[in-house]
Amino acid sequence: MFNQSSIISCSINKKTLVAMPGFILFFMMLFVPTTYQPIKAVLLGIVLTMICLQAIVKMKIALHPKILLLTLFFTTTGLFFILRGLINAAPGALRVGTVYVLWPLVYTVLVAGISNKTMLQNILRLLVIATVVIEIYSFTYIFYSAGWLPSYFYISLDLGQAIGFYSGFIEYNLYNTSSLVFLVPFLIAALLTWSSNMKLPVSRFWLWISLIMGLALVLLSGRRALMLVSGLAPIFTLFFRHFLPREIKLANRKVLIQTFIKVFIMALIVLFYLNLVHGIEFISLINEFLVGFDFQNDPSAIARKTQFFALLDGWSQYPFLGAGHGASVAYLRSIEQPWAYELSYIALLYQTGLIGFIIYMSGFVWIFWKGLRVIKSDASLGLQFLPVLVGTSCFLIANATNPYLGKYDYLWVVFLPIAFINYWLLSQRCNENANKCPKDDQV
Repeated sequence: MFNQSSIISCSINKKTLVAMPGFILFFMMLFVPTTYQPIKAVLLGIVLTMICLQAIVKMKIALHPKILLLTLFFTTTGLFFILRGLINAAPGALRVGTVYVLWPLVYTVLVAGISNKTMLQNILRLLVIATVVIEIYSFTYIFYSAGWLPSYFYISLDLGQAIGFYSGFIEYNLYNTSSLVFLVPFLIAALLTWSSNMKLPVSRFWLWISLIMGLALVLLSGRRALMLVSGLAPIFTLFFRHFLPREIKLANRKVLIQTFIKVFIMALIVLFYLNLVHGIEFISLINEFLVGFDFQNDPSAIARKTQFFALLDGWSQYPFLGAGHGASVAYLRSIEQPWAYELSYIALLYQTGLIGFIIYMSGFVWIFWKGLRVIKSDASLGLQFLPVLVGTSCFLIANATNPYLGKYDYLWVVFLPIAFINYWLLSQRCNENANKCPKDDQV
């Protein structure tokens, strides 16, 4: 006969097995974004089917009505501006339908699939695991390109590999470097707020390991947006930390101060190592960062400046309702996708007008407003949620000059905070009606 402990073990293994397609899908979105889409499509189909079957069996879906209504509101808004784009003969009106209608609906179903605390903690663990894998792969690519690593130790994946070795700095590109725009600030915030005396989703040891490698890649990448948001992450962390209950802030004040000092020392050590081994110079990194704001001589900066004024001029012709989703101006960033621009928020203003822009921005405002309420009211959940909000804040800043959110693989950055808010809202409703409490045995 089975004893109680073996029954529990079997149950845990079964839950892990059932959730595995979702974990693999999310890992692939982090590690190989924008590529290997057929594999992701199969995994997505499996995950959606499992969530829908569970909802049918239980005769309910673990989704708070507010989340559902907001999703329907924003997808309806998307349909309106797609129709407006079609009326104005916008070249990408139908193509962007996935971004503004289909994927929000799909992600909302996925939010219902991670509607318990255990699943949310597993997602946090997966973020750290994916970070470590991204970092290891990035270093193998850099060392292989520098001739330090034999070819049989390097696996060439479809990640848009590119690298340049210059005097005083290095620039490399992999598609998953964009994931670090969220992950590095997430790690910084987690280390600054997660103390060892609390029940951690991930040990501080692994947070430190992943952050040290992450800081090195921030400097090696040459990505200005990544450097900027990594520097802003502690500021956002302090801001969100301000809303934690007073006793929690007092309890981890020592951890905050010690971590600040350690991160600063680690950054200096990493910079010294990179200078010693790779010839990376701090002055060269600063100069390369500032070049991105040289609108007189730098080609990419000039292109963004031209794009900015072209989009503003286009907006002046459709000030209130815009030209519609998928519309383009005379300045083209891409021949294949003339409606896609680096300055994603200015493009959104042109395509949806002042009214549409305010509507879409109100969605982000709602996420952060509810996020602050979670941090204030639920110390345990709020502490785990805080690094996610920091990562999302930093990613949204980087998105201003990089249209990440125009792709399916990056929309999780918006919907992961929504998953935490959904769980919190369901928990609040649970306090009023015990029968509506989210169950930890949900997939």
